[in-house]
Amino acid sequence: MIKKVKVEQLEPGIFVHDFNCEWRENSLRVDQLMIKDRRIIDILSSMGVQEVYIDTDRGRDVRDAKSAFEVKREVDKALHSMAKNGTTPAATVSFTEELQVAKNIKKQATTVMAKAMEDVRQGKALETEGTYVLIDKMNESISRNKDALLLLTKIRNKDEYTLMHSVSVGAYILNFCNANQIPHRRTMDLAIGAMFHDLGKTLVPLTILNKPGKLVESELEVMRRHPEYSAKILRSTEGLPAESYDIGLHHHERFDGNGYPHGLKGDKITFGSQLAAIADVFDALTSDRCYKKGIDRVAGLRKLYEWSEFHFNKELTYQFIRSIGVYPIGACVKLESERIGVVIGSTDDVLRPVVRVFYDDRKKNPVPVYDLDLSHSDDGVQGYEDPLKWQVQREKLFDDVQASFF
Repeated sequence: MIKKVKVEQLEPGIFVHDFNCEWRENSLRVDQLMIKDRRIIDILSSMGVQEVYIDTDRGRDVRDAKSAFEVKREVDKALHSMAKNGTTPAATVSFTEELQVAKNIKKQATTVMAKAMEDVRQGKALETEGTYVLIDKMNESISRNKDALLLLTKIRNKDEYTLMHSVSVGAYILNFCNANQIPHRRTMDLAIGAMFHDLGKTLVPLTILNKPGKLVESELEVMRRHPEYSAKILRSTEGLPAESYDIGLHHHERFDGNGYPHGLKGDKITFGSQLAAIADVFDALTSDRCYKKGIDRVAGLRKLYEWSEFHFNKELTYQFIRSIGVYPIGACVKLESERIGVVIGSTDDVLRPVVRVFYDDRKKNPVPVYDLDLSHSDDGVQGYEDPLKWQVQREKLFDDVQASFF
């Protein structure tokens, strides 16, 4: 059985199934391990890891620890409760209509960010005017219908991770600001910091940046310098707000003080850097990397909720989750009618999204694919479904977006 335990409960003979530390990027690329002595426990404690998942079938048990199933059930209940207390701005155009606009914006974003990264590599001055124009277009798109652009930023090749990651984090920041009515000038300042937060990675050798295996300590030290590189680049760029280079420098700080490069804690970390840290981890978790496949966005929201207990500002994390929506586009769900579907859009009611139905679990039969707007239906979401359980051909469900969420 998989159980969740605190690090201080670990002892030799326990098998760690998941180190549960993806909030600290590039720190530990070991998936599973039998604890043979206290050395690994001390390492985890020094890294700020608070909780891990163990496998009691492969090692010693920990009495009274909650099972992974119990933890998941509690988190899902909390997410559902959280959604009841939140609202999201209503879309003013349909998903399909905005999708066409968002595709063009994504192309522009790819061009702008690729040029910025190439300029940094060549030691040229960073040009910001085009980026502000791009951010304005992204912000307008999200204001009309957030789902289109947030979806498209998730569609990327593995070899363009760093480029599209920057665009995606910027989109998440804009979406957060839109949902929480952040003033326009502040929104632009936060977004440009988010778009440029990882520019320092262009100065990290590709052999380290794209290494598929575990980084050795000397490589980790080089990788952990990228926030300082980002801040130096942004400080030397005219016309950027101070908060933008603070985001570049401190997006790997953690609320409990276990981040880097300065180990800042709590409100010593600026609002922008706290927010960027959450968006940065969420996108990294839910994206395919050279060394790890991304998890689905519902699983990513669960992780954010868990880690808000220690590593992120709790209320800010909750606000971020509400802005994404507890039933984000691509989430596989079971309805109260026992029908199975995939969320393809949001409505004014965060608990009642638009679902593309493809299966009747009560009759154990597939059904002709159709869309159901739960905000105009007596049906509702019963809970999440494991997307891997339903081997759905993406072409049949998402011809209009040509994307996979599974």
